[in-house]
Amino acid sequence: MENMVFLVAIPKGPLYNCCVKIQRSLWKEYDLGKDLLPQIHLTIDGFYYKDEKEINEIQKKLERILLESSPFEIRSNGFGYIPSPHKCITLHIVKTEELKNIYSFIHKSMQENGFRVREFSPEEMIFHISLAGIHGREWSEEEMKQAWEKVRKFQFIESSLIDHLELWYPNLNPKKRLIKKLKIGQTINKDKKMEAE
Repeated sequence: MENMVFLVAIPKGPLYNCCVKIQRSLWKEYDLGKDLLPQIHLTIDGFYYKDEKEINEIQKKLERILLESSPFEIRSNGFGYIPSPHKCITLHIVKTEELKNIYSFIHKSMQENGFRVREFSPEEMIFHISLAGIHGREWSEEEMKQAWEKVRKFQFIESSLIDHLELWYPNLNPKKRLIKKLKIGQTINKDKKMEAE
């Protein structure tokens, strides 16, 4: 398997808090494991790398790309699931034009700069937050369908402003996962400029 790092968004406020509650409830009810619960996140893109030097180059390029971007909103509109072999309960994230645009801009910019990215076009991307089924004890198809029946009718419409992204190794341990927090846009510079005037 090739080495990859992932660019992720961490929601805030009610969207994040509700995800955590539902995740904890599913993990407890189905006894999915006592290890670290996976961090609630939305994967934006993934990048292949050969060595630490290339990770550093990916990070620097993303910093420059994100300075040219603006904070964006993500919005949930209910639950979904990914069938076998993943058997994962997810929170569906609406594929708004804003989200498609930020994904396309990052994806194409990284490709144009010679980095290998996951091969998903904006049309193919299904944005979601995984809640249960990817990590922990492997649950049965029956358990997953049972959990899906419990959450599917729950109306969950929340949004969150994303003003930074994080570059991650695929590691559950938070001390080994985070490579870098990356600010979106130049809001800090604009604020400083206003103070100077």
